[in-house]
Amino acid sequence: MLLINGLLFLLSFVVLWFSAKMVIEAVKHFSKSIRVSSFITSFLILGILTSISEMSVGVNSLINHRPEVYVGNLIGASFVILLFIIPILAIFNRGINLKQKLDTPRLILFLALIFAPSVIALDGRITRLDAIILFFLYGIFLYFFQKQEDVWDHISALGIRQAPDYKNIIKIFLGAALIFIAGNLLVDKTVYFADLMHIPSFIISLMMISIGTNLPELVIAVNSFRHKNSDVAFGDYVGSAATNPLLFGIFTIINGPFVLSNQGFNLTFFIILFGYVLFFLFARSKSTISPKEGLALFLIYIIFLSAQAIEILVFSPTI
Repeated sequence: MLLINGLLFLLSFVVLWFSAKMVIEAVKHFSKSIRVSSFITSFLILGILTSISEMSVGVNSLINHRPEVYVGNLIGASFVILLFIIPILAIFNRGINLKQKLDTPRLILFLALIFAPSVIALDGRITRLDAIILFFLYGIFLYFFQKQEDVWDHISALGIRQAPDYKNIIKIFLGAALIFIAGNLLVDKTVYFADLMHIPSFIISLMMISIGTNLPELVIAVNSFRHKNSDVAFGDYVGSAATNPLLFGIFTIINGPFVLSNQGFNLTFFIILFGYVLFFLFARSKSTISPKEGLALFLIYIIFLSAQAIEILVFSPTI
């Protein structure tokens, strides 16, 4: 039984990977008719669609009455993007130029938005007021971001382009359906292993599921290495990371208030805070993330994983 559940857990990751690849390729073809910058296209389209994995895990965690799963996943997912995926992109792409993407005020708003769920989870109580705060922060970020990039103009222009590409639309919906099914399997097996090892599922979600739900972003990173186009990747990462707090708020409104079992999160909280502060300092030094800075950020992520592994050893009497 343990072996079967382990194989199903791994299968969910495989399905997520290939489904994400299908959606991303379909979106690329579909977006060719949109005459906007690759950064904006990826922010508007890929940033939302690559969050389907997080949406699936969130919905299935509510169905299974385990809201702590979506909390851990959405906190961890943003951290994975900024301290794991973007650093990898910087290392192998010889740096990322941020000058034309996020100026200092918008970068501060962005980091405040994605760090807010960690602050909310720190006291172990998740309420609908917390959700409203996240909606407010997301609204402020989106307002100032669209002022810089004329996002609303690009959205309104979508309706006057060429006829819809139904073939790729079907692929997008099929990929989204497969991602949802894989998300359901991922949540189910995460809960199984968390209960088996007596580990808070919040910790498992923070450490493991957050990687699985960012497989679409990893697919984009691999493609950006091949095509030497970091604009598409970075636009997706900004859109995807900014969507996570919004999803946190939506799921909290639906679920209602609850108490979070977040033992050991204090250390993790300060690692996350340090990582985001370091990201800000690197991003604003020369408006770039250099390969060396990417490596430093990646090492912070390794420390993050080590802290989670220690917590698992502490809280699981079966290991």
